[in-house]
Amino acid sequence: MTSMGCPKNLVDTEACLSLLRGVGCTITANPEDAELLIVNACSFLDAAWQETVEEVHRLAGFKRECASKKLILTGCLPRHRAEDLRATLPEVDQFLPPGAQGRLASLVSTWCGEAGTTGAASPVHTDPFAGFEQRRLLTPGHTAYVKIAEGCSRDCTFCAIPTIRGGMVSRKPDSVVREVENLVAAGVREIALLAQDITSYYADGTRLSDLVDAIVRTGIDWVRILYVHPGSLTPALARRLFSHTAVCRYLECPVQHASDRVLKRMRRPYSRERLETVFGAIREEFPDVRLRSEVIVGFPGEDEDDFDTLKRFVESMEFSSLGIFTYSPEPGTPAAGMDGQVTAAVKAERAAELATVQDASAFGLYGRERHRVHRVLVDRRLEEPAPVYPDCAYAGRYYGQAFEVDGEVFLTGDDIAVGDFVDVRIIDSDITDLKGEVL
Repeated sequence: MTSMGCPKNLVDTEACLSLLRGVGCTITANPEDAELLIVNACSFLDAAWQETVEEVHRLAGFKRECASKKLILTGCLPRHRAEDLRATLPEVDQFLPPGAQGRLASLVSTWCGEAGTTGAASPVHTDPFAGFEQRRLLTPGHTAYVKIAEGCSRDCTFCAIPTIRGGMVSRKPDSVVREVENLVAAGVREIALLAQDITSYYADGTRLSDLVDAIVRTGIDWVRILYVHPGSLTPALARRLFSHTAVCRYLECPVQHASDRVLKRMRRPYSRERLETVFGAIREEFPDVRLRSEVIVGFPGEDEDDFDTLKRFVESMEFSSLGIFTYSPEPGTPAAGMDGQVTAAVKAERAAELATVQDASAFGLYGRERHRVHRVLVDRRLEEPAPVYPDCAYAGRYYGQAFEVDGEVFLTGDDIAVGDFVDVRIIDSDITDLKGEVL
């Protein structure tokens, strides 16, 4: 099985594999040995869709060598591509839309009994959270993603997620807590809560802050909150979440832009002033909070003044890390038909210029970490020396760094083991990573 795209897709992949194991399948990393080939697709951007098509064609090569193999394409299959799926990818035996992993077991059973059965894309009629509670992790055993909702009900003009994944559905809180309890029992030290719009979580009378209260009671060491919508973030919510020592003072908050004019065209329900007010109030109360964000450059109609506003905002915010995306017109979204489309060359130039601004900002922020002592979760032993810090044998993260998203803390010292927490004095830094000595 190939998993593509974001951590939310990775959770779905883990659930798929767990459900398949439950009906007697064994998993292999070698496509030549497999009877069933699965691609969990990402199609959030056109480039991701092209990568998905290439991966399907790659695996189809193994299928051509052995006619009995079956090929499934699941994951982000956007509805605006549904009519073209069969024509574009005739090698695929079954298309499964997002949240349909619960159909895998019956599908495999059908194939075992009826060779040659195929199927086209069909709507979801199963639990989108099937297989979540007993997942076998594809992440290192000490850290895990926990998805608490599926889909999104907002109407941003640039985003196809509501079309791809549907409206937001929140997972039952009891199911989430049971999963975390299972993860803690298996030795997991950190979980990252995932949802497309996590601050809108609501199920069985439980809101996000209530859910976090219950999760903390499981004894998990670290809880990280990802994808906080700026329109719903308030100082009061941050205060409630950060009241728990187990909750990392880290917020992944995708602002997308800082020009009020562009934000209005994006249908983002906030202004630059509100962002500055909310972030400022949270930082005043929690000076050690780390903010990560994402922005889009080259959105239709973005002019030089808009871009200068975004640059000044990024410079002043001191984000610990920043995802910079060039606007991609997604079929079926309002923004794709807007006037004022920015050329690819200008988008690339602006992205590079903004990256320089962010690098300078992050260099200053990370430079102030020197001589501080942080609790670091050890992620891995280095297979080869790190280019910047060749004397370090291990790498981990402090609370301000999310797994596979942000930088790392490279470690020197003795008695270091993967999955452990260690106290570390920071002795060097660059724009993404830190170097520390274990105390």
